[in-house]
Amino acid sequence: MAEPRPDLTLCLAGCGPPAAARRFLRAVHDTADHVSLEIFLICRADRRDLAALQAEFPGLAVLALHSGSYVNGAVNRAIAASRGRYFSVWDDGAKVAGGCLPALVDFLDEVPDAGIAGPKLRDERGEIQQVARRFPSFFSLLAPSGPLPGRPAAGWHEFAGGEADWFAGPGLTMSRLLLEDIGTIHPGLALYWPLELCLRARRAGWHVHYLSDAQAEGSLTAWQQSLTGGRQLWWRRLWEACLLAATWRFRQG
Repeated sequence: MAEPRPDLTLCLAGCGPPAAARRFLRAVHDTADHVSLEIFLICRADRRDLAALQAEFPGLAVLALHSGSYVNGAVNRAIAASRGRYFSVWDDGAKVAGGCLPALVDFLDEVPDAGIAGPKLRDERGEIQQVARRFPSFFSLLAPSGPLPGRPAAGWHEFAGGEADWFAGPGLTMSRLLLEDIGTIHPGLALYWPLELCLRARRAGWHVHYLSDAQAEGSLTAWQQSLTGGRQLWWRRLWEACLLAATWRFRQG
């Protein structure tokens, strides 16, 4: 008999000290409830202190992120190696609240055309992060007015849940069926792969949701730093915007 698939594969970009990854992993194990998990940790290849983490969290799989590499390639490697029915990407500056992971899994189970869902996010000061967004214009990709391009989704506010064009923060959770349908993360996009993934999903008829009853701590700024390794290069933003524009016609954000 085939071994049952885990409900959820978590992929954690561990760009900070081991204490940050430990904090995230402990919160996950304390709040997972009925959700069965497998977990991948992406970290720099020279990390010397993984043994303690792997001893504390048996089954933790580690993927090396080599010097000069971005997180997107390692996330695709994790997707290829994963078995979960859903796949969720986080950074180690985030922390899940009680009920967050069960709410994400239960929602995706109940809404079969939802290919992507994400939680409500607050930073450590309690400020709500505008993770539910509209598709941006090409020019706003080059010079976003905030941490990310695109305006907040129509009807978005602190207590709302609903649909968005794309989900911009940590906790972006994808259906395995979606990945089998449209493919994995664009290998050439380090900063804007969540936007491009949601564009492809929407074009293929899938829906993107944000949930008010799945809550987590984290920030858009820390998420962007984890995607780019802390590098904010203007030419990278320009190149990725041009790559997207060559493929997609953007609505005005």
